[in-house]
Amino acid sequence: SVHHFNITGVTITAPSDSPNTDGIKMGSCSNIHISNTNIGTGDDCIAILSGTTNLDISNVKCGPRHGICVGSLGKNKDEKDVKDLTIRDIVFNGTSDGIRIKTWESSASKILVSNFVYENIQMIDVEKAINIDQKYCPHPPCEHEKKGESHVQIQDIKLKNIYGTSKNKLAVNLQCSKSFPCKN
Repeated sequence: SVHHFNITGVTITAPSDSPNTDGIKMGSCSNIHISNTNIGTGDDCIAILSGTTNLDISNVKCGPRHGICVGSLGKNKDEKDVKDLTIRDIVFNGTSDGIRIKTWESSASKILVSNFVYENIQMIDVEKAINIDQKYCPHPPCEHEKKGESHVQIQDIKLKNIYGTSKNKLAVNLQCSKSFPCKN
């Protein structure tokens, strides 16, 4: 875990077909600032995991591959809340997702994902510009499928001035938990 850390003016690259090459991946971190950074890898530009709070991301160019992802969350018992994220002035270029939050079905932990602001975000040929997936199951069939819904509560999410182009007719996917529906 890292606290009070700044990343600025950095370029991170990996071949677009290289698996599991997240640009920046963090969990159990607080008060992190990421700015003026270019990330193009074979996986998530930025992955935000359990226990991350007070994260500020601005002026980041992201692409190809995946976007800025919160999660996956809820797979393990001892996970912590993810809260107070500000993500602004971002360009997603040719990514599969832009804004993404993913939580496991029938999750092992009841945690809160709250107080996020996404603002001034440009999508260029993005497959799913906004993707909230509370039925995350990367390798079906999942043992969770019969057990029910995600126990991760997503609430207080602001989406402001998000614009651009999508590769799909369905640019926004909001697949919230039936047990803990998305709020606000």
